[in-house]
Amino acid sequence: MAINIRHTYCTHVEIIYSTCDGAHLHETTCGNMNDIAEHVGEVLVKHNFPNADVCSAETGEVLMIIERT
Repeated sequence: MAINIRHTYCTHVEIIYSTCDGAHLHETTCGNMNDIAEHVGEVLVKHNFPNADVCSAETGEVLMIIERT
């Protein structure tokens, strides 16, 4: 059995990527949560980042934490 979750709303977010040496890279984007999660996953793999926090650009609230395994 599979569970698919689709987010239909769009939001403006700030993505904070963490590097292996403790530095941070910031990026802002707009989109639905599925597209943002897919984008972040691709960037994590491409640049070998271990994790990223996706935060609301308006409130600063953490919306997603994405970690590579």
